[in-house]
Amino acid sequence: MVRSQLFRVLVLLLLICSACEKNDSNEEKEIRQKAKSFEDAFNRKDVKALSALWSDKAQYTEPESGETLVGKDAIEKEYADAFKEGDQRKLNIQINSIQFPKSNQAVEQGIAIVNQGDEVISKTAYQAFYEKQQGNWLLMQVREVNFQDHPDQYEHLKQLEWLVGEWVDKDEDSTFESRFDWDKYKNFLTQHFSVTVEGQFDLEGRQVIGWDPIKKQIRSWIFDSDGGFGKGTWQKKGDSWFVEMSQTLADGRRTSSINIYTPIDQNSYKWESTGREVDGDLLPNIGPIVVERKKK
Repeated sequence: MVRSQLFRVLVLLLLICSACEKNDSNEEKEIRQKAKSFEDAFNRKDVKALSALWSDKAQYTEPESGETLVGKDAIEKEYADAFKEGDQRKLNIQINSIQFPKSNQAVEQGIAIVNQGDEVISKTAYQAFYEKQQGNWLLMQVREVNFQDHPDQYEHLKQLEWLVGEWVDKDEDSTFESRFDWDKYKNFLTQHFSVTVEGQFDLEGRQVIGWDPIKKQIRSWIFDSDGGFGKGTWQKKGDSWFVEMSQTLADGRRTSSINIYTPIDQNSYKWESTGREVDGDLLPNIGPIVVERKKK
């Protein structure tokens, strides 16, 4: 008897949840349709159709001046004044998310892009707050902030994309492991490395590789766990990358070297270090060493 009642309760809950999900889905479609209607009306320069999407007490905050227009009439006048000047701008709305904090409230977030011909003249991140009034979703408030595109330096660094991944060089005494990764926007390539000698940790560090827009060259900065740090400039010669390094050791001594990276195939590259000096004293060259992509 108890099991039968429990089963009925569970079935009822599932039906209620299913109905809620279906309702949310329908409401979201309505909000998306409102956004599409806004975009279409703007591109037709249809002031009345735009005005019909706002509530009587709506507010709109202008992204550049920070001025807030209050009331449907003020917002309509703003559009009418703009369109009188033969406005040829086209609006493209890209919705990122729609949420429903209450059954009669919705929050739409996204990117608004305004083009004139082939030129993007503005790009803003926006929040649109809707309220359902007498069965109709109306805009209550819209806030915008100017959206800055992230600088794209990938074009300058993509020749080093073959380095991305995990690498290892191992002999009887020591193991060198490293991993190259892009940052979120592919503006920097970061290497994390570690050295183990006779099974004991010896050194770790990080190298950051990026494009210098002033000097118009690839540069790098390196930091190790001993307290040393340095910088390098990268130049491609033939198939190899030559990195002129200058470093400061933890005890204050200065070092310099030319490190050479030469890709062999997709899963290996050759590394060597020449012209090595510490406070003017020459040191032996290192390598060439074949570094292999770590097997998963």
